[in-house]
Amino acid sequence: MPTYSISVLKHQRRVDDKFPVSIRVTHNRRSAYLKTDFYVVTQQLNKSFEVKDKILLKLLLEKIEDCEDIVLRGLGNDVSNYTVKDIVEFIKKKQTEVSCIDFISFAKRHIARLFEVGREKRAKHIQTTINALVDFAGQELNIVKITSKFLERFEEFLRSERTIVRINQFGREVATKRKPLTDTGVHDYMADVRAVFNEAIDFYNDDELGDPVIKHYPFRKFEIVKPNPPKKKNIYLENIRKIMNLENGLKRHDLARDVFMLSFFLVGMNTVDMFKIPYSSRRNGRITYQRSKTKDRREDYAEISIKIEPEVERLMRKYADPAKVHLFSFYKLYKDSSTFNNAVNKGFKQVIREINESIEKEIKEAKIKREKEELRNFLVPEDTRAYSVRHSWATIARNVLNISKDDIDLCLNHVNEAHKMADVYIDKDFTRIDLANRRMIDLLFQTED
Repeated sequence: MPTYSISVLKHQRRVDDKFPVSIRVTHNRRSAYLKTDFYVVTQQLNKSFEVKDKILLKLLLEKIEDCEDIVLRGLGNDVSNYTVKDIVEFIKKKQTEVSCIDFISFAKRHIARLFEVGREKRAKHIQTTINALVDFAGQELNIVKITSKFLERFEEFLRSERTIVRINQFGREVATKRKPLTDTGVHDYMADVRAVFNEAIDFYNDDELGDPVIKHYPFRKFEIVKPNPPKKKNIYLENIRKIMNLENGLKRHDLARDVFMLSFFLVGMNTVDMFKIPYSSRRNGRITYQRSKTKDRREDYAEISIKIEPEVERLMRKYADPAKVHLFSFYKLYKDSSTFNNAVNKGFKQVIREINESIEKEIKEAKIKREKEELRNFLVPEDTRAYSVRHSWATIARNVLNISKDDIDLCLNHVNEAHKMADVYIDKDFTRIDLANRRMIDLLFQTED
């Protein structure tokens, strides 16, 4: 097997008094040299012209380990059939392969693929992460530079207040300040980097050949911080009744109210699906569709079928697509599902504000301290989004209607990992959703005696 050593030659002194550092490869009593990117000055060498700088020595020894790994994996026992020059050329070739991988460019191609397959939300989430990575490391980032130390520095960057520059819709640069990310934010960004890194490994490495191009994996050493415990996002049944009966007249407010109630009546259908769902999904008094968020990750394409109850018909008629291309006309009002979702959430802030104002009024009118405290529990957090309808539906179903967790998973189109194998053999019975949803709607319209 070849041996490796650090080499600095006196006769290679440059005009700036620096010496190039090479790795000498010796094999069958012959030597050849592999250039590195490092240079040293006399102060970094001892009397024997050996490198004494500890930090540089560590980096050079890591390079030697990489060389050994490349030869061992690529040539194995056949190394005896190669000359030392062949071995050096083989190492150069393999180092060039990985050094040509620009992580930022690969990430952009991955994002484009996600957009192509309709995973718009996921693509935009990763795009935000890559924008932050570009802010930190620049427009180009060799994949070999993504080490555990690099990730630690990137995390420090994310946790700091920083100024970012973006191009606005008029093509002008706009600088804005960003607050430090929380543990949850850091977790999400780092999970995105890991996901793209894993995609790169799948793309460039060939497991069958056993000769990976990307040999390092920084996430073995770098531990992604755990996210903060999620806040409870459910809205009390009493507040859902108030939302249902709100009359404001403001376009965005009423849109948010209607979309929230549509989602509630349709067992948590999200805004992306409302925006995209085709007209053909409605047949035989049901809406049968594949949930956009998970259809590409499940063997059943995340298909679900919801019975159209009488209470939802009014809203469905209000937002019906006259062209009968989509089930709802939202696609004619907004550019894309993201714009639609943003409009709904902005309107929902107005809805929450109105609900909280009515509760504050009740608190003022209450004469008993305990009653005031109980009413305060009904105040809706200001950052609550329209998506909270799914959390609300599930919470009410379990805590008020005593519907089983298995049936709630079915209603919300979730995969129950405990029953994953059994689900392969059991056909879905959507009538269980019908029964649960009918009970939920009856409860919503129930009035106290």
